[in-house]
Amino acid sequence: MTESTHLWQTHFTAMAALLNIVGLGMISAFTASATVNMKIPGSRFSSISSNQITWVASLPSIAAIFGNLLSGYLSLKIGRKAVLMCASVPLVVGWLMIAYAPTIPWLYSGRLLSGFSSGMYSVAVPAYVIEIATIKIRGFLCSCYQVSYTIGVLIAMLLGITIAWSWLAIVGAFLSTSAAFFMYFIPESPPWLIANEKYAEAVESFRALKGGDADILQESSNANELHFIEQPQNTVSFREFKKPELYKPIVLSIGLVFFQQFSGINALMAYTVEIFEHAESSVDPSIAAGVVAGVQVLATSLGSALVDKNGRTKLYAISGIFVSVGLITLGIYGILAKKLALQTETYGWIPLASFIVFVASFSLGYGPIPYLMTPEFVPLHCRSAVLAISGVFSSLFLFFVTKTFDDFRYFLSDYGVYWVYGFFSLLGCLFCWFCLPETKGKSLYDIQYSFQNHLNMNDIQ
Repeated sequence: MTESTHLWQTHFTAMAALLNIVGLGMISAFTASATVNMKIPGSRFSSISSNQITWVASLPSIAAIFGNLLSGYLSLKIGRKAVLMCASVPLVVGWLMIAYAPTIPWLYSGRLLSGFSSGMYSVAVPAYVIEIATIKIRGFLCSCYQVSYTIGVLIAMLLGITIAWSWLAIVGAFLSTSAAFFMYFIPESPPWLIANEKYAEAVESFRALKGGDADILQESSNANELHFIEQPQNTVSFREFKKPELYKPIVLSIGLVFFQQFSGINALMAYTVEIFEHAESSVDPSIAAGVVAGVQVLATSLGSALVDKNGRTKLYAISGIFVSVGLITLGIYGILAKKLALQTETYGWIPLASFIVFVASFSLGYGPIPYLMTPEFVPLHCRSAVLAISGVFSSLFLFFVTKTFDDFRYFLSDYGVYWVYGFFSLLGCLFCWFCLPETKGKSLYDIQYSFQNHLNMNDIQ
């Protein structure tokens, strides 16, 4: 069987898992696309308040914490594939509760369930994808996590313009059901099967991914992880968190998700339509939101194509610089528009252009790279635990940024909030420069070996 056929099989399997992440994007963008329709006179929730909208936007991130923790545990015990299939159940139920919610508490409950599932997916999907990928395509496939997420955002934005918010939730339920259907046909992660001493199943799984005539030891990008055949291990003790090969990746992964969330991306995307209304842009707010979501998909796809060619740290640094440029420009426009009463007809395009720079730059590096580098950093038996820890911190940061966005706008005004996020994005560049190692072209074993022995990753050939 040819190498291209092997790659096609691996790509198809990864994309089946990543279909779940499209649903996560829809969960995130639901607030931006649906709450405008909710406020229409005669709508079921036409009297929904601004404070209630902030809870609709932020509740999924709280529930995601519990999904992160449960997924980290179950991924070790029952496998990545099984977790992904289980996670679809609360997500489908959550979407249906949202679609048919008779009261605001029902709407909250549906958002909590969908957030719980998103937390499970955010741990199990990166672990699964990195364990089936070869070195050559590892960066591309893992960064497709963010591509899938942005596709979900785009779907929600476009549908939010054309259909009622309740039908948007039904589409989300259908998509989640379809993802679970495809998951049934893909194999379990070979490294996980090996770690659990299921060697015959691991061989079958590997050959399903690489082809029936594949040589396991020669073709596996994770061949160094096959030492688990001799020393199977599917638990992690607290003592191991004192080891450099574990605590260093945890600190780096928390740093990555901190700067990702404090760029303000999820808060700004959740309130995109409202932001363009406040900015008095000359472009229709709903259309502007759709354009931004489309740009996000294109830029994230470009970043996924470049990450294995140009490296992780270079893209991350460039991303941080231009994220700051977009946010600071948006803030400058905001204060000038307020102080000088700029004419919308002449300068109204600036908010959209600045927002596009911000979103496109984020999508090149700040968006996809945390989901790529975190699972790269840690060994197999710790991967689910570290992804769960990273996911918990990401969810906490996300909740804080999303829930406080409206309050910060009240105290700092719109432009003040943009400048704060721009400042954090510049700090992320310094974090990249001084702390973040380059993992491009390195095997997972080499990456973990460098942490364990305090080596410079660039010195490993």
